[in-house]
Amino acid sequence: MIIKPSNLASSRREFLQGLFPGGALLLSGCGLLSASSRLQNKPAKATVIGQQVMTVLGPIPVEKLGVTLTHEHAAFGYLSWFADESVAPYDQKQIETRWVKILNELKALGIQTVVDPAPADTGGRDPIVLRNASKKTGVQTIMATGLYWEAEGGAMYYKFLQGRGRNIEQDIYELFMREITVGVGKTGVKAGIIKLSSSDPKMTEYEKIVFKAGVRAAKETGLPITTHCEGPNVGPEQMDFFLSLGANPQKIIIGHQNNSTDLDYFLGQLNRPGFYLGFDRTGFSDPKAEDCIIELVKRGYANRIVLSHDYVATWLGRPFKWAEGRMTEEYYYPTYIHKQFVPRMKAAGVTDEQIRTMMVENPCRLFAAK
Repeated sequence: MIIKPSNLASSRREFLQGLFPGGALLLSGCGLLSASSRLQNKPAKATVIGQQVMTVLGPIPVEKLGVTLTHEHAAFGYLSWFADESVAPYDQKQIETRWVKILNELKALGIQTVVDPAPADTGGRDPIVLRNASKKTGVQTIMATGLYWEAEGGAMYYKFLQGRGRNIEQDIYELFMREITVGVGKTGVKAGIIKLSSSDPKMTEYEKIVFKAGVRAAKETGLPITTHCEGPNVGPEQMDFFLSLGANPQKIIIGHQNNSTDLDYFLGQLNRPGFYLGFDRTGFSDPKAEDCIIELVKRGYANRIVLSHDYVATWLGRPFKWAEGRMTEEYYYPTYIHKQFVPRMKAAGVTDEQIRTMMVENPCRLFAAK
């Protein structure tokens, strides 16, 4: 299907009117970081925004997000999982049942919102599952549009098109805009965040094209961006590339920070004002990364951190077992932060206010920033 620019423009106008009714800014909910707060890493207590966030059930006021996990997955499958579908078929009912069970567990812990940033070019992003589960549990769910990193995503398809003369930056931009303003496929379920991904230690040229398309869509719609860092090095390059494109760092999470245990790596990124560091593999990653979170909070950076697990409730394809280590439900489960890491943080001197900053105020500011 070819999306005409006029159709995109019309959808964008309707979308923005829904997210920013009357263009009003309301003084309730979460605060935006002032310039002085960003530079001094002080908790923000400034202007508050009352715009809308797109969930799988439709828009909600941003101040209603509450306790938020910024990176979890109802299901995930690597690109070629469907080759095994004859022997390991997609079971939408089973995926939904399991995800409902998990969301109810999270709800019992006080979690109000979950972001599922599965990209469009891997298996597992099912708008119907996300919509039904959110409706059944009352847990607000934000779905992504986006693409995965080159080696494990849909790069071959887009590079094939590029080799035959297509402007794939424009093609990818149109995909993102369609899923944001109209919905995914024929479901009508709209994306509320943009997922961008890169290799490590360096971004590839293809990934830079995807980032350019994502930043264009983010600028036009006001949606935030969350990223996948494949290793423990590429975060600063992602940040610098975003800045070169004129992206708003206050609307960007640089994800998978738990890939590293190097405090200087985190501090180097925090020297670039505005960006959030997504410690979104908490639990199954090296616990030394959790020590770094605690140290960063003690140094005054709670207002630059968001937390999650990168948990996958259902892996598509044939069943398998994880190797021994932290990939067990003791650590690899989306209740780990509340049940184990929060008590550990508090024992180390992290305050309830600082935990609230990371899990309530920062996600709210991410979606509220203009």
